[in-house]
Amino acid sequence: IGKWQQAADAARDVIALERYSLHPSYPDLFVGDQTAKSNETIWGIRIGPDNTLERNNYPIGTPGGNSGVTPSHNLAAAYEWNGAEDPADPYANRDPRLGYTIAYNNSNWNGRTIEIWPGGRDAYTNANASRTGYYLKKFMSGQLNLVQGEERLRTWIVFRYAEILLNYAEAMNEAYGPDQTNGSGISAREALQLVRNRPGVELAPVAAASREELREHIKHERRVELAFEDHRYWDLRRWQDAEQALNQPLMGIRATRNTEGTFAYTEFRVENRVFDASRMYFHPIPQSEINKSANRLTQNPGW
Repeated sequence: IGKWQQAADAARDVIALERYSLHPSYPDLFVGDQTAKSNETIWGIRIGPDNTLERNNYPIGTPGGNSGVTPSHNLAAAYEWNGAEDPADPYANRDPRLGYTIAYNNSNWNGRTIEIWPGGRDAYTNANASRTGYYLKKFMSGQLNLVQGEERLRTWIVFRYAEILLNYAEAMNEAYGPDQTNGSGISAREALQLVRNRPGVELAPVAAASREELREHIKHERRVELAFEDHRYWDLRRWQDAEQALNQPLMGIRATRNTEGTFAYTEFRVENRVFDASRMYFHPIPQSEINKSANRLTQNPGW
């Protein structure tokens, strides 16, 4: 518990600076010059005018796009409902960050409609199209004319204030439980809700009566808030959750367009994934390093 206390104190020190705050628009935080100017960005790498991400990741149906990173249905389905479930539309009434992060069927982006159904511009049957039925939207500047080489300023976020709040929420919950402040002025539950209260997201408080329940909500929040920011894999490893999450098959979605213009959706298995817990939590130690140590080092399990 001592390490959790230290982690909570470190995050609290950053919060107490009152220098950083959440950007008022989740999608705008990651594009153009907003990233470098935002009070949410703690550490960003300035790249300058560029369109590499857009060229690599725009949907295949957008001129100049190459699909690139294509989100899984596993992730898309993880965004919580923010209202009643709609049997006819799996994307209605969801956490708004779903639409800010992922381009999905029949959504509007770049001045057109995403069409993953057979015959559509983004269908899986087209060459180099998404195998999952989804396209990455987060980080992308909208409506760039890639044919003419249009570019936008870009800064890549390494560290931002929302992560500080989530780090604080996790550490405080583990050290003190959901609602104790230990004199810090803010509890784990309250820090979590600050992230969920961002304008344009505005999700209801989570229902968690215990440390264990709030822990699961914090894990979920890190998954969706920090999606594609190079946290998920390392979070799963440190939580020792990788053997459950990464042994699940990679899932996709297919859409069938009906004559009246509505859609029917079918989940399907894109490929199987394997995480061998007996050896994949640790990397192998190079044999040359073991030799240098005169065999004082022993190889990690499974290698």
